[in-house]
Amino acid sequence: MSDYSTHFSVSRFWQKLRDGAKNMGLDLAYSALVLYYALQDPNMPKWAQAKAYGALGYLIFPADAVPDWWPGGYTDDAAVIAAALGAVAMHIDDDAKQSARSKLRDWFGDDASGAGLLT
Repeated sequence: MSDYSTHFSVSRFWQKLRDGAKNMGLDLAYSALVLYYALQDPNMPKWAQAKAYGALGYLIFPADAVPDWWPGGYTDDAAVIAAALGAVAMHIDDDAKQSARSKLRDWFGDDASGAGLLT
């Protein structure tokens, strides 16, 4: 996963999320946002940062295992993000989760509630 960390950039991350959150699904968008906001914590260990940046880099990498434009094209991205979340879960605080929920609310309002993320 960390091999993709070089493909991460803040601007490309936000562009990917803004342009593709509905297509990728709100659960994946939420998970990616949680990882991103968790990275803002200066106490996150370097190994956890590497996993998170690698997963987010994979998400925005244009030539990953399954092209995003194919039906089901985000399944590989979801698996990578889920693996990273599992690996660094102990370093994700409630602030990161709340920031992710807030961003989805900003973008989608009540539509984000259907994903069960805003409860």
